[in-house]
Amino acid sequence: MSYEDFSLFYDRLTENVDYEGLAAYYASMLKLYGYGVAQSELLDLACGSGNLSLPLKNKGYNVIGCDLSPNMLTAAARKDPDIRWLCHDMTQLPFKEEFDYAVCALDGLNHLESREEIFETFKGIFAALKPGGVFAADMNTIYKHTRVLENNAFTFDYEGLYCGWQNELDEKDPLYRVDMYLDFFRENKDGSYTRFTDSLSEIAISADDTVKMLEECGFEVCEISEYPTGVKLSEAPTAEKYIFAARKKA
Repeated sequence: MSYEDFSLFYDRLTENVDYEGLAAYYASMLKLYGYGVAQSELLDLACGSGNLSLPLKNKGYNVIGCDLSPNMLTAAARKDPDIRWLCHDMTQLPFKEEFDYAVCALDGLNHLESREEIFETFKGIFAALKPGGVFAADMNTIYKHTRVLENNAFTFDYEGLYCGWQNELDEKDPLYRVDMYLDFFRENKDGSYTRFTDSLSEIAISADDTVKMLEECGFEVCEISEYPTGVKLSEAPTAEKYIFAARKKA
């Protein structure tokens, strides 16, 4: 997955995302299970073009954004050149007890290739956090992959931009992998269109498996619930996304 062409249109496709509300949700979780905001160091993983990093910074965190895509980070740096933007694979984090908090929002973990990569990411985040530090993230559920995304197609029509989105669910994959194929058509000044293509994939693991891996890494799982309702997952069988907060034991 390159994200090269996707990065050109990512902000247009996510105009409907309430980043301010998402930042507030994450900040409330970090405050509840952490130890305050003032001068806290926060690692925003899979930060993309920085749309969540900026409102988190405005809430008082010293944010470092980390993403694998140079194109996404270039877009992020245009929005705020003062934030430190790192191009790094989150499965191989090099940090040692440098952060008070870490977040990975908008199903960034689902974009990893395997359960092993998710586990390695959890291990790296555990090492990167100071004792008592909190990691919060949201993930798409198996239900969403098999009942919502599955083999469906979606279209997006914006002024001067059209996007066709085709999903393919691998029904034999134990990780419920969905491959996503995107075609973008951007209108030129003469009325013609230029086509761009990109592809990506997502996997899904159960909330129980997520908790198991977090605990194996040494985390204490403080909360795991449906996002954004906060309802217990046992009471939300059709939840499309869950969110968790896990604390590094002091």
